[in-house]
Amino acid sequence: MQITIPIGSSKDFSGLSRQQTITIGAVMFLAFLIPLCCLFFFHSVIMLIAVLLVCIGWTLFAVLWVYSHISRYAQKISKAQQLTRRFQNISKYFESIMQDSTDIIFSVDTDGFILKFNKGAQIHFGYSQEEIVGKPLAYLFVNDTDERKILSAVLLSGKSVNEEIPMKTRSGNVILLNLSMSEMKNDNNQIIGLVVTAKDITEKKKLEMELVKKNELLGKLAITDSLTELYNSRHFHDQIKRELSRMRRNPGRKLSLILLDIDHFKQLNDTEGHQMGDHVLRSLGQVVKVCIRKDVDLGFRYGGDEFVIMLPDTDKAQAKVVAERIQKQFSAFKFGNTGLSMGIAEAFPDEDEQSLIKRADEAMYRSKKEGRSRLTMA
Repeated sequence: MQITIPIGSSKDFSGLSRQQTITIGAVMFLAFLIPLCCLFFFHSVIMLIAVLLVCIGWTLFAVLWVYSHISRYAQKISKAQQLTRRFQNISKYFESIMQDSTDIIFSVDTDGFILKFNKGAQIHFGYSQEEIVGKPLAYLFVNDTDERKILSAVLLSGKSVNEEIPMKTRSGNVILLNLSMSEMKNDNNQIIGLVVTAKDITEKKKLEMELVKKNELLGKLAITDSLTELYNSRHFHDQIKRELSRMRRNPGRKLSLILLDIDHFKQLNDTEGHQMGDHVLRSLGQVVKVCIRKDVDLGFRYGGDEFVIMLPDTDKAQAKVVAERIQKQFSAFKFGNTGLSMGIAEAFPDEDEQSLIKRADEAMYRSKKEGRSRLTMA
């Protein structure tokens, strides 16, 4: 930054105005002229002493008057020099900040061409100052819509703040920036360009996405049975309450449960071993997934070798079709003497969770008592 101190034509080389110089000269001339005149007309010693004292007084007055004016002007010059140095230091300081900052800072002229790239921008984009200066701003954008959106915001409010924008590097890679853009104005409040500041948040966003995925995975694991990959019993109780609440709000809706148990599972587990038992449970989990509607029906491992299937918007006749499909698919595996005893219950209006589960459970045990490998309607 350059500070200019104006020096008018009415100042001479000493820094005093012509009027001040003439006044000082006149005072000094009179300071000597008056005593000399007195000395010419009066010849006594006393008068001579008086004249000398007057002469000395006038001289001191003139010297002090001139000194005070020169001193004040010297102070003004000193302050102006200090102010100039201060602004020069500030200019160097801000230039140093811009160049040494690891953040991205660059400026654009009113025609949309890049004027200056700081070191941070050079590092993140991979361009040298010479390569990028004079290129259009659009050169860095991945999407034209992003450029138009930011420029429109700047035109409306003078700035655009904290926009997450993908931009292109010299190598063609895409980096995600948290970008702000604002107008640059001169002393006359005229727009002379735009200044852009940005942070590279590519790695930050990548870590955030990984964290979201991990949290989703942890959430899924918390409600999933690890062996069968169906939902667990805790999630079943949450979901059955939610579905029954929906039925109360919408009396015309239907909800059915299928409760099933693997016949002779303990015998197979004891004779064939736990690995075979786990294989049977996993296979049944896959059968349930295949035979129900994705993102509508829900399958749960209720505990041990018991499973429950929740069928929203399904009456017991439709639930029977699903149960028969599951029974058929599972029997195709031919796991020894195993089969499926199943109970089906359709929820009554205003029925609570315990009542619905109890009716389905009782229907399932009737299937076991009546010979197993069959289904019973509650």
